[in-house]
Amino acid sequence: MVDAAGDNRNDRDRYLLLDSRIIDEENNVELTVGAAHKDGNNPLFKEDKPWEPRFDNPYCSVIYDREEEIYKCWYSIFTRSDSKGDLPGEGLPSEKRAWVEWTEGKRRFGVCYATSQDGINWHKPELGLIDFNGSKRNNIVIEHYRLAVMKDPHETDPQRRYKAIKPERRNSAAWFSSDGIHWSSKHDVGPMDIGDTHPSVWRDENLGKYGLITRGWGGEKTAGRYGYQGHRQAVWSESEDFLKWSKTEPVMEGLDPRMQIHDLIVLPHAGVYLGMVGLFDIETSRQWCELAWSPDSKQWHRIQPGKPLIPNGPVMGDYDWGCIFAATPIVMKDEILLYYGANDGRFMGWRNGFFALARLRPDGFAGYEQIAGGSNKTGDLTTNSVSVVGNSLCISADVAPSGFVRVTLLDSHNKQVAEGELITTTVSDAKIEWKGGFSLKSHIGREIKLKFELRESKIFSFSFHE
Repeated sequence: MVDAAGDNRNDRDRYLLLDSRIIDEENNVELTVGAAHKDGNNPLFKEDKPWEPRFDNPYCSVIYDREEEIYKCWYSIFTRSDSKGDLPGEGLPSEKRAWVEWTEGKRRFGVCYATSQDGINWHKPELGLIDFNGSKRNNIVIEHYRLAVMKDPHETDPQRRYKAIKPERRNSAAWFSSDGIHWSSKHDVGPMDIGDTHPSVWRDENLGKYGLITRGWGGEKTAGRYGYQGHRQAVWSESEDFLKWSKTEPVMEGLDPRMQIHDLIVLPHAGVYLGMVGLFDIETSRQWCELAWSPDSKQWHRIQPGKPLIPNGPVMGDYDWGCIFAATPIVMKDEILLYYGANDGRFMGWRNGFFALARLRPDGFAGYEQIAGGSNKTGDLTTNSVSVVGNSLCISADVAPSGFVRVTLLDSHNKQVAEGELITTTVSDAKIEWKGGFSLKSHIGREIKLKFELRESKIFSFSFHE
């Protein structure tokens, strides 16, 4: 499967229907975010080591290493979080943190490393690298904070297969590693932007460069503690070598001063860029995760603003009631893994930190479903022209017991060429069987349109296969 993002060609082999560039016509349908299901084992781990007195905002970089067949996580911590004045500090019992006034004093930081064979049970190894209170029996790998970590499978220098970056307004820094554990001394990469958030970094195969999104400030200043610098913005930069980065450009801002963009985590997938939007409500002091997409990582389109992709827990004190900080999604064959950092209390309080997981069905970020429901009503959407690049057409859809998806193949003049057998069950990459003995193979290389008729169903994607 081709997985380069930002590609506006019409000869891709997989199309997410959230990509509005490929939609020609809609009738009685709407695009809605997918249903993320939280894992019953949550939280998967918490701040339970002496060198983890506080996760604060639990920023996590998580990958599935297909070479080693293991999950890897790098997560930011405070190794020290003292009191200020007469107010309590890190010695306060966790169950009392959310209920007292607290002002922070001195901090020290670290990035820790954990692994898992199954993605559920995580191990924090004693690596013997960084001293903490006279001992190196811990899993700290870098003495810094708010880093984004990636593995670069296209890197030719084995000492730089793993990359980490911390954007800052004055002294941004990068690190390199051969194994994700033993890191180089930090490299000064110059000023970038304030970077006071979880940055997102990726290798853009479509451009042959690295992409980065971090925090900036702009817009009208507002009264109160949260608005004195203006409005939080997601800002974008790029680099050819991971060391020299372009001047940042604003790419997303909240729709109003109250709902601010705290972070934007990016996944290039299926010809688009998917964005996990961290929405910070400055009045309730809580954060959740919403969804956006982009054709180029600069122009972003939010999907159902105000509707979480990963919702907070419903009850104060739940491990993710207060805050959710998404990691880059991991696309597996049978599901999408949405790891995230979580807090049980409000953003601007001292709350407990956790690491958690939610799951999406394949291609299930967002899909079209009919607006007016019922067994006697349908909706439909028609694509723009796409090029047939495989012998078969497959779709991914959720279908209720009384529902169906009907696929019709059209020529460029909207004339029907073939009709598929009804899809009446929930499917992932299910092959369309065509009526009348039609074979898609005869149309390879030709431009076609697709019409999807929906009844009590939700369609997410279509794809071409050999």
